[in-house]
Formats: sequence, structure tokens, C-alpha cells
Amino acid sequence: MAATAGGALLAGGTAAATESTVDSTVEGKHQVSPSFTVVDKRGRQRFLLDSRKPPLIIDGQTYPPERRSGPENGSYLIFNDETGDEKGGLLVHPSGGHIAFDYPHAVDGINLSLSAKDGVGGAGLTINGIPDPDAGPGVRATPRAAFGCHTNFGAQLVLCDSQGRPRIVLQVDENDRPTIKILDGDGKTVNELA
Repeated sequence: MAATAGGALLAGGTAAATESTVDSTVEGKHQVSPSFTVVDKRGRQRFLLDSRKPPLIIDGQTYPPERRSGPENGSYLIFNDETGDEKGGLLVHPSGGHIAFDYPHAVDGINLSLSAKDGVGGAGLTINGIPDPDAGPGVRATPRAAFGCHTNFGAQLVLCDSQGRPRIVLQVDENDRPTIKILDGDGKTVNELA
């Protein structure tokens, strides 16, 4: 059975718009639904579009929206896998945005973010290593690489070891001074090119 949503054909699935009104206009004004969910033929959520902070679905459990980072009234697009578990998403809000793709158990894998307000801010990409599959729920991924720029520190590339400790830092700071630093496991500079 196929369903339609906004004129699009959703093969093998259904679409549901929650909290919508029966009429699309009331007193001459267009009514907007704050949430739109696409579920597969088994009834599992496959993606969610929401104008409020939505709940989390991790390992078959639904957690309240308060457990999710991000503003209450952002625009959220959440992607779910075939089991219904969250696998990533997109968030847009007045001062920036965020795109994420997750490892199993909703552990951050790749994050791309942007933040800017009153001429201050920046953008960044973080790549985390895959966590131990036997670690279970609640495990965090180890940061392995980060690239970003910000008005407070310039542009920077950080490469981390298997423990998530920064070991190489390439930077052009906010005053246009380039540096390359090699760090030991305690974060102390052992070699620097400036």
C-alpha cells in the first residue's frame, strides 16, 4: 500500500501528520502542523520533521525531548533506521544549525555545525571513532578529528589519538599567525613550528 504526503508517493509506507487540523484553512489563515512523521509498513518511524524538540528513540526506547540537545523551537529533521532507532538528523535554528550521523545506540559519528550571532561564531566538522560494540548504551565515541573556524581562535585542524587526546594541531589563529603543534599524551607541546 502506498501513501501520499504533500504530493509525494511513499512506497510501502505511510505518512502521518500529527497535531494537524482537518481543515487546511481556518478564518482565511493557513494552518500548519508542527510535526510530520513517515513510518514504514511495520509502523516504525523512518523520519520525523518537527518544529519543536522531538523525543529520542534509542535501542527501541523513547526518551523525552528534554534529553535531546538543541533549542526547543528549532526545525528538526530526524532520520531513523529500519528498527526505528535514530541514526542522525538536521537541526536549524536562528543562530545556526547542526547535521549529525550516528553510530548504533545514537552515538555521535559525524557532526557538522554552525553558530553565529552578532558577528561572532564559526563552523566545524567533528569525526568520532566507532565505539566498542560491546560497550552498550550510554557509551560515547572517541573524538578523532576536528576541523573548524571561529572568530575567537581562527581556523584549526586537530588530529587525536585512539584515546581522543589531541596530538597534532594545525592552526591559523585570529591574528593570522600559523602554527603546527605536536602534543604528547598529556597535552604538552613537544614540538612546534611557528
